[in-house]
Amino acid sequence: MKKLFLRLKEKKEQAEKNTGRDEFREVLCYPAVKVAGIAVILSLPVALLSLCFPAFAEYYSRTVGEFLRMVLSKITGILPFSLAETIIVCGGIYVVAGTVYGFVEMFRKSDTVSQFELNFNRRITCAVLSFLAIYNFTFAPCNRRFDLEDNMGLVRSPLTAQQLYDCMVIVNDELEKCIEKGDIRFSADGSSCMPWSYAELNEKLNRAFAEYSKDHEYVGGFSSRVKRVALSPLMTYTHISGIYIPYTGEVNVNTNYPDFVVTFTHAHEMAHQRGIAREDEANFVAFTLLYEHGDNYMRYCALTELYDYLGDALFSADPGLFEKMLYISHPTVIREMIAFENFFVPYADSAASEIMGAVNDTSIKLRGDSAGAKSYNMMVELAAAYFGVTDNNG
Repeated sequence: MKKLFLRLKEKKEQAEKNTGRDEFREVLCYPAVKVAGIAVILSLPVALLSLCFPAFAEYYSRTVGEFLRMVLSKITGILPFSLAETIIVCGGIYVVAGTVYGFVEMFRKSDTVSQFELNFNRRITCAVLSFLAIYNFTFAPCNRRFDLEDNMGLVRSPLTAQQLYDCMVIVNDELEKCIEKGDIRFSADGSSCMPWSYAELNEKLNRAFAEYSKDHEYVGGFSSRVKRVALSPLMTYTHISGIYIPYTGEVNVNTNYPDFVVTFTHAHEMAHQRGIAREDEANFVAFTLLYEHGDNYMRYCALTELYDYLGDALFSADPGLFEKMLYISHPTVIREMIAFENFFVPYADSAASEIMGAVNDTSIKLRGDSAGAKSYNMMVELAAAYFGVTDNNG
């Protein structure tokens, strides 16, 4: 009797192993998974060539890559809501619920476990492969393009505290000119107010990129629909003001932030969508686009954002010079900064921000930028070169 029991047990374990192998094959042989797998294989040469040859990455990003990013943005732009946000929320619920259900059925030893797991694995595998193929075809080459300073003819270099201070003086003077025009409205707490709706801002930036691309061919000039994140207040706890999702081609903006941040974020994420992958470069494209725009509030937003970045860098380099800068800064700018700090207090020390900060830092490094999340701040080097503050630029 004991031997019979052991034989039955061995047969059952062997059957389970065979079933596992069959399920694995059935997942890979599923038509949708096959198509997604073929797409990944076809996309690999694009990713590998871009990795090895920056000239190829530059050319592809400006031509085929730009066309594919535009098509993807047009398709998802039909939807009035963010497809990426919907996928993240619904997909997260599906994965959690599916995992829990699978464990429950496994312990219950139900006959439906195999079919449920098979369908679950098919869908997840198909989604992962599809996203990888889309990323390789549309955005992976953008990470390996020529440096922005080469495309713009700038020479960037690390900045001294004095150079940061000198650059801040220029920015403060420019801000004073914007404020003295008197057409910028401010709320009671000192924060500036965007004079248009989000749809109007989107349209203004579409026209701005169309004009900008005529003189800067490395930036795409197509129009797209920016999506407002429905869960913006919750998203603020992650300290993310916006995100470009290359898998859906969508620009997603957190509208819970102050208006000057929202305006700058729109331009920053749209720069990603138009082929500028590195964070400091997307920041700088957003700055120059808004700064060179004819609208006074857009110019104000560009300068205020740069003032904030320069202030952080100067405080780290020389607190004494930073304090000196505060004494000569325009009072309206100081009130804007104080209003931003007060807004940020409830979100400052969230656990979500630490998690997402680590994820974002890792993601940027995996895309080829060794500076990680610190690369956002490196925009000040490009700005200093732009204003002619660095030694190499007179």
